[in-house]
Amino acid sequence: MGSKVVSTKLSEEEYGKLVGLCSASGYTISKLLKRAILERMNDGVSQEQVPTPKPFKREELEVIQTPQLKTTIESEDKFQYY
Repeated sequence: MGSKVVSTKLSEEEYGKLVGLCSASGYTISKLLKRAILERMNDGVSQEQVPTPKPFKREELEVIQTPQLKTTIESEDKFQYY
């Protein structure tokens, strides 16, 4: 059974906070993240009720009739400005 790598991007501020947290707790970044992930998987998800999505029901589309536009300009329409 092999290991997989999980990665994410953090802003400079977030990374600084993470380093400070690791320094205060005595863990490396890797060990702290692994502990947090495993604790969340073991404790949090099993106790939470994760809602299942409702099935998508495709409804019939309503066809809207649009009026036909006048395609030709008659001579008397050319200079009518309102």
